[in-house]
Amino acid sequence: MQKLKGTAIIIFLTLFNSCEQLQDNREVPKQNIMKSNELVRDELSEQKHYFDTAFTIDKNSIRLLIKDISEEEITLAFYRNNKVLKLDTLQSLGIAYFEFVDYNQDNFDDFLIAYIGNIPTHFIYLFDPLTNEFRFVEGLTNFPEAKQLKANNNYYYSYYKAGCADMNWVSDLFYIDNFEKVHIGHIYGQGCDYEVKGNPQTIELFKVLDNDESKKILVEKLPYLKHIPNFDDKWIFIEKYWNKNYSKYD
Repeated sequence: MQKLKGTAIIIFLTLFNSCEQLQDNREVPKQNIMKSNELVRDELSEQKHYFDTAFTIDKNSIRLLIKDISEEEITLAFYRNNKVLKLDTLQSLGIAYFEFVDYNQDNFDDFLIAYIGNIPTHFIYLFDPLTNEFRFVEGLTNFPEAKQLKANNNYYYSYYKAGCADMNWVSDLFYIDNFEKVHIGHIYGQGCDYEVKGNPQTIELFKVLDNDESKKILVEKLPYLKHIPNFDDKWIFIEKYWNKNYSKYD
């Protein structure tokens, strides 16, 4: 937990330096970013997960506060002008870090909570400039390391390991509609070179129907080594494939 505490401090300092660079109508005077005194010193020393920052948007004071409420849970509170807009209770086990990131590239910082595990999990709260609040994106937790397509930035693709020392992997194609993910494409890459006669190396590409991965149909099947001859070539393949073929899956 000492490492996690150090990570939270580094992220806070990074946020302190970066908030002055927010674009558009987001003006954050340096003196408006401060560490909260809400918790007394003894309580703060017992906190394993603690994150607190405040900034100004359109003359509204916005504050985010994370703190432990038990050994297993944290609370995440969003304030606007000292009033609580949202109060979520989340599991604390496996939290890797908190950070602000412009997830949807709209020039407003969003808030991300990352959990470690066999499949990394990301909780994303997008900032809604129409209401000046952060809104949780439903269904996005299992789509880590997502990147926007260059061909159409309304679409994203994710990646995670699926075994055999990362030689098997998964990538999903999705977009966000009204703060909910819509899953439309799925790639399963089986690059494992163990017992290839029984488990041939292939790339299977599926269209996901009705935003339900259990309802997917095979679009095409490609020979693995022809398209990914070397381990690191998979990143190039995934990016190029989704950018070229995303419209097939919508």
